[in-house]
Amino acid sequence: MKKAILPVLMSAMFVVPAVSHAENQETMKKITPKTEQTMQQTGWVKDGGTWYFYDQNGMKKTGWLQDGGKWYYFDASGKMKTGHIEEENGAYLLGADGALYTNEGWVQYEGDWYYVLQGGNLHMGHLEYNGKTYYLDGFSKGRMRTGWVGEYRTFSYFLEDGSMVTGWNLIKNEWYYFNDKGISYNGWLNYKGSWYYFVSGKMQTGWVQDKDNWYYMNADGTMQTGWVQDKGNWYYLNADGTMKTGWIQDKGNWYYLDEDGRMTLKLKTINEKTYYFGYEGVMSTGWISFGRSDTDAVWRYFIEDGSMATDWRKIEGNWYYFDNYGYMATGWQNINGKWYQFADNGVMM
Repeated sequence: MKKAILPVLMSAMFVVPAVSHAENQETMKKITPKTEQTMQQTGWVKDGGTWYFYDQNGMKKTGWLQDGGKWYYFDASGKMKTGHIEEENGAYLLGADGALYTNEGWVQYEGDWYYVLQGGNLHMGHLEYNGKTYYLDGFSKGRMRTGWVGEYRTFSYFLEDGSMVTGWNLIKNEWYYFNDKGISYNGWLNYKGSWYYFVSGKMQTGWVQDKDNWYYMNADGTMQTGWVQDKGNWYYLNADGTMKTGWIQDKGNWYYLDEDGRMTLKLKTINEKTYYFGYEGVMSTGWISFGRSDTDAVWRYFIEDGSMATDWRKIEGNWYYFDNYGYMATGWQNINGKWYQFADNGVMM
C-alpha cells in the first residue's frame, strides 16, 4: 500500500508548480511601450503560439533569462523552451509555462518523476532518499526508472514507486536475489546455510550443470545432497552437491549409478562382470531366481563381491556348474567333453 501511494505523496510534498507567467506576459504585453513608427518590441511577445523575449534594444533573448524571480531558457532562435533541456552545466526541467524548477525535491512532469537538485539541475544516477534507493536515468534525461535496469553488465530491479529491491524478490513468477547494492545474483549463493544457484539472475530448480558437474536443486531452490528421486529414477548427490556416478556404498549396501547418474536396477555388466541390483538398487549376493514362476525359473549365483558366478563353483561344500550366462546346470550336461549329472537343485551328483 505504501508503494502505491508514494508517487502521490511525492507529488504533494515536493512538486513545486511553476507559476505561469502567461498572465504576467499578457499584462506586460499591454503595458510594454511600442512605437508603431519603429515597430520595436520589448519584453514578452507571443508569436504563432511561441513565446519570445525582446530586450531593451528589441533583440530576441537567447539562453537563460531571469524574470520575476524565475528562470527561463530560450534557444538559438529565441524560442522559449519547455520540458527538458541540456547544456554544458547539466540537464534541467522547465514547466509548461517555461519556468525552471529550482526547489530541491521530486517533480512529476508528463507522467514521469524527476528529482531536482537545489538550483535546478536534474539528478542523474542512483539517489538515496528517505532510506530507499532510486535510479534517475541519464539516458532518459533524469527520468525515474522502474522495472529492470542494466548498468555495467549488472542488473537491478525497481518497484512501481521507483524504490530499488534487495534480498529475495518474486518477479513474474521467478525468484531473484539482490545483494545490498541491489545487484541481482548469478552463480552460487550460500544463504543461511543452504546453497542456491542462479542463471541470468533467476533461481534454478531441478537439474543444473556447472562446469563438468551436475547438481539437483529442490523446488525451493536449495541444493540437494544424498538420495533424490526424479521422474522415477534415483540419483545420489555427494556432500558438495555433485551428482555421483559409478559405485557407491551407503549404509553398508552397494549401489551402482550409470553415467547419467541413474541408480541401476536388475542385471548390469560392469567391467566385464555381471551384477544384480534388486528392486531398491542394492547389489545382491547369493542365489537369485529369474523367471515368472517356479516352472520356468532359472537360478544364478552371485559371489561375495557381487559378480555373477560362471563355470564351476563350490558352494557350501557342493559343486555347481554355471554357463556363460550364469544359468545353473541341472540334469545331464556335457562339459568340456565330459558328462556330468546335476540334481534339480543344481548339486552335482
